[in-house]
Amino acid sequence: MRFFTILLVLVAAGCSPLYIPTTRNVPLFREQGEFQASVIASTGAEVQTALAVTDHVAVMVNGSLLRQKISEPESYTRSHTFVEGGIGYYKANRRSRVEIFAGYGLGKGTSYSQYYFFEDYFGQKDLVATGTYSRIFIQPSFGQNNRRFNLAFSPRISLVDFSEFSSNDNNPALDTETIKPNEKPRLFIEPALTGKFPLVGNLQGMFQLGLNIPADSETFFDYVPLQFAIGIQLNTGSLRTRVY
Repeated sequence: MRFFTILLVLVAAGCSPLYIPTTRNVPLFREQGEFQASVIASTGAEVQTALAVTDHVAVMVNGSLLRQKISEPESYTRSHTFVEGGIGYYKANRRSRVEIFAGYGLGKGTSYSQYYFFEDYFGQKDLVATGTYSRIFIQPSFGQNNRRFNLAFSPRISLVDFSEFSSNDNNPALDTETIKPNEKPRLFIEPALTGKFPLVGNLQGMFQLGLNIPADSETFFDYVPLQFAIGIQLNTGSLRTRVY
């Protein structure tokens, strides 16, 4: 646990990019009626929920929030908010669980970086800017079906579209300039490994290590390349193996 805590601090403090992917929500349901709610610490704080509507169909709603005071090289408040929803199909047998979700979300982030489309207004330099974006994702997951501990692999694919940026160069005396860059959405490959283990009753712990890899090496915004998350989940199905 100490190693996980140190890794979380290092990942969270290592950089301040604009695009912060959410932790992959991997419910690993077994049957209709199961509900899962999670509180997660990652690059910010996250809340995730999921519900098995039928024996094979499930829905999820996820949200993330980050507020961080930055003093160097410029004083500003780094922020990020994101909300998404998804629907998916799942199937479980005696040894394994398989699921696939698709969804859509909206977010906004403020960070300090250089954006070529602000050069005509503020010159060629790093500056504080806010970007608004949408994301479409497809997330398959392949997991175990054990009593005590489960691992799952989720090779998520996300299409990220930053449609609008605004900045006044962090100077209240200047007008805020809003730009809609002529850029296409960027595709990200976001694989992750998730572990789940029982705590007490219907509470379980979870951890996740994920990568975020752009399909196009020339992205015009910064992103988190490596993520570690740790959290607590309420799961009405716990980790018990269903009898088939």
